[in-house]
Amino acid sequence: MKYYCIGHKPPNFLIPESYIHVSPNVYPELNQLIVPDDLYGEKFNGRILSEYTQLFGLAEYLKDAPRDEKFYIFQYRKFISLRQPTTLSANLPHAYASSTTEGALLFPSQDELSTLGDELLLGKIIGNIGSIAEFYAANHDVNDFSAFMISLYSAVGFNEQRCKNFINYQILLPAPSLGVFRVDIFLKHMEVLKMVWTHFAEHFFVARDGYQRRVGGFLLERLHSFLICEEVVNKVYNVAHGNQVVISDSLEIATNSEF
Repeated sequence: MKYYCIGHKPPNFLIPESYIHVSPNVYPELNQLIVPDDLYGEKFNGRILSEYTQLFGLAEYLKDAPRDEKFYIFQYRKFISLRQPTTLSANLPHAYASSTTEGALLFPSQDELSTLGDELLLGKIIGNIGSIAEFYAANHDVNDFSAFMISLYSAVGFNEQRCKNFINYQILLPAPSLGVFRVDIFLKHMEVLKMVWTHFAEHFFVARDGYQRRVGGFLLERLHSFLICEEVVNKVYNVAHGNQVVISDSLEIATNSEF
């Protein structure tokens, strides 16, 4: 199974497996797939879309891969482990804060991932969030979410009822881009996300400042979570749920870091 690290930075802990670093920045010592932040234009810039600019680039890279091939995605300080970490984070109930030493031990090996069989690997789904709309409004500008729904309605496969389902969905998969995926499923999800963002960027995008500048990443992450959870609930494929590990010097995990 191939490993892909998505990030502006190299991993901040030892990775015991070979991997391809998907990044806008060049690090000569790494095996890299370079996806510039401005590859798809300014409104698709990584400053706005976070990791989704590089995920779109990875989708293009994988377009000729066998559709049933599985692969593992992680970030420079974040990944899904099949093992049980030691300590829950103090501020993110779905994540474990680990040292660089523990992180290297928790990182899944080829042998561990082979035990999944036909299952994909995701983090744990959380419930009782109220609704996707409420959850977004509590942390970000709700005007962006409202406009995003118009763009979602424009997408193939999203009628009025499915849009309502998304708005009122009460479960969330944090960091939905982490884990083990199958090429055909990943490409299908990236196609939907790119289609919806293209419409939003053309008609509704408003540049935000500070932490909120990553409006595209926040919106696409919620939709990506919905696409996966919807399929998991409907048993479209089999999944195993691992533990989200974040390499952190503190139990209080910084949430404003670059991916």
